[in-house]
Amino acid sequence: LFSIIIPAYNATEFIGECVKSILDQTYDNYEIIIIDDGSTDNTLKKCKQLFGNNDKIRIFHQENKGVGLARVAGTNKAQGE
Repeated sequence: LFSIIIPAYNATEFIGECVKSILDQTYDNYEIIIIDDGSTDNTLKKCKQLFGNNDKIRIFHQENKGVGLARVAGTNKAQGE
């Protein structure tokens, strides 16, 4: 198992395509961790609508701390190698 960490900030227009491109791969031993980094648009809502029922995807929200700390948060939540 490996973890794919996606920091997202105001990514409503692109998050769906980003995650779907991963889901379309043939390899399936992975998890996707989306860290919404305090978006002021509908990124978190869209993620929950599109992917909230997918067991491979975990979605988290934090106050805006920047991409570096969003990656750290994702790494701390990762279950993969």
